[in-house]
Amino acid sequence: GMLSAAASLGMIHLWDVDGGLTPIDKYLYTTEEHIKAGALLALGLVNCGVRNECDPALALLSDYVLHSSVNLRIGSVLG
Repeated sequence: GMLSAAASLGMIHLWDVDGGLTPIDKYLYTTEEHIKAGALLALGLVNCGVRNECDPALALLSDYVLHSSVNLRIGSVLG
């Protein structure tokens, strides 16, 4: 429920890297790990198929690839 609701923001802001990261970013600071995992998945969706020199998805998602939480690792890898 919460993971998919947060991840749906990625579909709403699909391919809008400049405007889509701001509404998703606030969910990365929550203590609920399912919401945070959904936000990581949303980050990947927003950047899906978009070429960007600074590649914000890689910068944000790479911090969570080796996280101790399985949900956050899955969210970052799929994102």
